[in-house]
Formats: sequence, C-alpha cells, structure tokens
Amino acid sequence: DGQGRILIANELRAYAGLEKRVSLVGQVNKLEIWDEESWNGSRERWLADVASDAGGLSEQLGGLTL
Repeated sequence: DGQGRILIANELRAYAGLEKRVSLVGQVNKLEIWDEESWNGSRERWLADVASDAGGLSEQLGGLTL
C-alpha cells in the first residue's frame, strides 16, 4: 500500500502463527517472517546453546589450519 506495508493472506498467517507483531530475519538470499514472540524465544535458545557449547567449538576451531 502507500505506507509500504504488505498483506499476507490469512491462511499463511495462520500457518506461520503470525500475530500482530512480526520480525523480518535475513537469511543470506531470503527473508523469513517470524511471529515476534516466537523469534525472540528461539533466538534466546539458540544464543544459550551457542554459549553453552563455546568451549567445544573453540577446540574444534583450534584444530583448523590453512
């Protein structure tokens, strides 16, 4: 529309669980549209997983050479 908004069909909004607020997430050559609460929850879990496994990753990366 004139305000730069896009309309997502009701069926797609229901399928994706989109409510009033969404997050647009860039994924290399595409965008993902997430329900804001779902995105925030998933993001926090992913960050916690990365933080808890940081030691193992450092060891793996330390073994890489050029």
